[in-house]
Amino acid sequence: MAGARSGTAPSPPRSRRSGRPHADPGPAGGTAGRPRGPAAAGRSCDRGGGTDVTRSGAPHTPTVLLYAQDHQGLGHITRTLTIARRVLAAYPTFVAYIATKSPVAGNFTLPERCDYIKLPTLLTAEGVERSPAEEEAAKQRFRTIRGQILRAAALGLAPDLVLVDHEPLGAKGEFREGLYALKAQCPGTKFVFGLRDIMDDVGRIQGQWRELGVYDALEHLYDGVAVYGSPALYDVAEAYDIPAAVQPKLHYCGYVVRDPPALDRAALRRELGLPPSGPLIVATVGSGSDGYPVLEAAQAAVDRLRAEVPELHTVMVTGPFMPAEQQARLQARATATCHVVSQADNFQLMAAADAVVSMGGYNSVCEALAVARPLVIVPRATHKVEQQIRAETLAARGLARWVHPKDLAGPRLVEALRWAVGCDRRAHAERVREVIPSFDGAARLVAYLARWLGGD
Repeated sequence: MAGARSGTAPSPPRSRRSGRPHADPGPAGGTAGRPRGPAAAGRSCDRGGGTDVTRSGAPHTPTVLLYAQDHQGLGHITRTLTIARRVLAAYPTFVAYIATKSPVAGNFTLPERCDYIKLPTLLTAEGVERSPAEEEAAKQRFRTIRGQILRAAALGLAPDLVLVDHEPLGAKGEFREGLYALKAQCPGTKFVFGLRDIMDDVGRIQGQWRELGVYDALEHLYDGVAVYGSPALYDVAEAYDIPAAVQPKLHYCGYVVRDPPALDRAALRRELGLPPSGPLIVATVGSGSDGYPVLEAAQAAVDRLRAEVPELHTVMVTGPFMPAEQQARLQARATATCHVVSQADNFQLMAAADAVVSMGGYNSVCEALAVARPLVIVPRATHKVEQQIRAETLAARGLARWVHPKDLAGPRLVEALRWAVGCDRRAHAERVREVIPSFDGAARLVAYLARWLGGD
């Protein structure tokens, strides 16, 4: 098993379950011979009073309901939108709804036939203080509100398929009641869990899943589990102790990445107003809420490296959630060769660059790898170790270098940037393709969902 590790005290021992995930299993959850896709228009779906809407004559609009649990980040909503675009392009008679509490979801362009179901978050006015107990009670109240909205939306839409990202029962279990109510009321609905390969410390995830009842849901609620990753890099069955009864439902779709930029590197530089030649480093910290130390250290490291590489240019993207005063400090140190911007199309910048600095989030890392750019990862410095596991896993395969956030003041970041800038691009691209042959996870996911949505 590659990559899985636990940084906390291990959970109580459990019996090791046999079996392995299948790269392309048969119809998950024993669905062979059942009606598929639009044929579900004839399914029975009682709503409250036992009324079968389709049989009563009302038209059934094929519907996919997606759940993305972002709060401060951008990763889940970005990936969910990528998937929604692919699904709707493949199924022109379908509509899609994305349930999310992301405060910036409205900043993204929605595809046609897609809408948001905005889930509210707890807001606090300036000067209002709460005790820890009051804060937790307020958060729980909003979890209840979101749960009620999710349940009403699920039952009201009666979707053909529900695709839940990252949290199988919703954040803190907020979607549990809605999911089980939908399964009871609409037995024709299919449920798929979208599992990002690396979630967090494996012991912590296993403990949370046991506490929330996730293992039972994977076995009895979900028809399939779409893994957004590769078993060659990270074996989720072993990492999360997936029960043997669930493992046949696992389907590795590969890495889900947006469509790559259509223009080549030189054309992108012209379009973005970047220098036509010379090495270019792009540094991005996702949403930016905790990315300031990384960009601050990167600015200093680039200044030191420029003594060796005078033509070096840098573009730093702070992200929309970096506090204004931190953005201002970075802007104050910007120069003609070090640009600082709040938001940009990071994928385009990476395609135009020679090297990338990232905090190690799934989307940023996948996009850098998709365009085969040498990658320096500085993982998030919190109790969550998802990004560090990803950094270690990729570094072990020669796809990246990583620097611990505690070492930002030392020489390691400069050394890593020197490697990235001096890396042979052709050889690095060959290495990436050797480990990860393709980044068509979104297309492969749509092909996987076809067993329930219909089509080839």
